[in-house]
Amino acid sequence: MRNDNNNYEEEPPSYDHAFQSNIDPDNQVYRLGKFRDASFNSFERGEIFVQAFSTQIDTFPKEQAQEIGQRGLVNTIHIDVNIQNNQLFRHPKASPQSHAYAAQQQDIIRFWPGINPNSGPLEDFDTVAIGSHPLLRISEYNGQNKHDSQTMTHHYFEITIQQASADVVMAIGLCTKPYPIFRMPGWNKFSVGYHSDDGHKFCDDATGGQTYGPSWTVGDTVGCLYAPETGCVTFTLNGMIVGEAFSGLTRHHYFPCVGADGPAQIQVNFGIQPFKFNIPNWAGQFV
Repeated sequence: MRNDNNNYEEEPPSYDHAFQSNIDPDNQVYRLGKFRDASFNSFERGEIFVQAFSTQIDTFPKEQAQEIGQRGLVNTIHIDVNIQNNQLFRHPKASPQSHAYAAQQQDIIRFWPGINPNSGPLEDFDTVAIGSHPLLRISEYNGQNKHDSQTMTHHYFEITIQQASADVVMAIGLCTKPYPIFRMPGWNKFSVGYHSDDGHKFCDDATGGQTYGPSWTVGDTVGCLYAPETGCVTFTLNGMIVGEAFSGLTRHHYFPCVGADGPAQIQVNFGIQPFKFNIPNWAGQFV
């Protein structure tokens, strides 16, 4: 069963596996994607992870907010690779010597750099790379969790797919932090994602997502637009708006993220380079 409403602050039915099985005698969950795209073990580990770190997820990131307030958004935010050094957050398929992803200059992310790109489909190699700093209201970048600014701003970042095999699925979106590194954006609680293979949008959705936009692949540039005041999330493709994906995403503090389920090379642009999409009231202009 798909989560066909936009109220993702409520836990969707797809997270109650026993309930889902009872109302889904034809095993629609399997056909829509929970077990096609990832194993049930991955789903269960994701649930346990969120429960274990639930108090950290809702803690206001004061130090990170202050750092952006002092240095500026564009000069501060980047993809966090150091999180993989912590065994608690390392991908189950990775090791201290072979990480799930690595970063090169200008935030070029290489997913599974130690795996042959022609190795074919891989099971449970789904990986998410998360931004180092949160996407907050402008007034919160002084380190206080207060919403006293009248300035309506938009956070935005883009990814450009440089290399990926035809069978590799990629995703762009938002998630809380910490987030299970082995779950794609949108698959686990408190995350949203726009996926490359079928163009579906996902929000806290471990099934097949919802029909949304075109698929995308090597050479495409995909963007994620987030308005923290309203919680609206919109995605772009090659400089054009695909459409509003979700609204009301205001309860938690969200971080940019990008995912892939196999070897891929993706460049992430947080504003160092010009965007393909002409974004109004971009947060990087104000902080």
